[in-house]
Amino acid sequence: MGRFKYIICIMLLGLFSCSSQKKLQTEIPFELGNASCQVYSGGLESSGSGIAVKIPVTMDNASDVVMKEIFFRGKQAQVTMEQVDGANYAMAKIPNSKGGSAETTALELGATDAVLSYIENGKLKYTKITGIKEKQPLLYKGKPKN
Repeated sequence: MGRFKYIICIMLLGLFSCSSQKKLQTEIPFELGNASCQVYSGGLESSGSGIAVKIPVTMDNASDVVMKEIFFRGKQAQVTMEQVDGANYAMAKIPNSKGGSAETTALELGATDAVLSYIENGKLKYTKITGIKEKQPLLYKGKPKN
């Protein structure tokens, strides 16, 4: 009887753990352009350094969609929507000081892949972005020494 309970518990644990995995959407209510990333480094120690991710987004009929987070190179960051020269971009700055989380390490992504999370009709969804192009690093100069 004890062995039967043990087997049932293992089976239930297996069933419920599958539902916590992220399911990537193949059809999304918006259009993504060619994403890019750029390493940045501030001139002062307090400025920090990290990587900036920029994704062109066309949201014609997706007014009920809210961008949430990006998972990229073992780290995650909040996404903000910004308008540059009339185009919409999903932007994220991922500081180097921020360590990876359990969620990002569980994702199997290449160096040019990311996962973007968004909320549509109150439900959290995920989509994969591939082929992120890396631009030349942006190095800010420090305060001049007199």
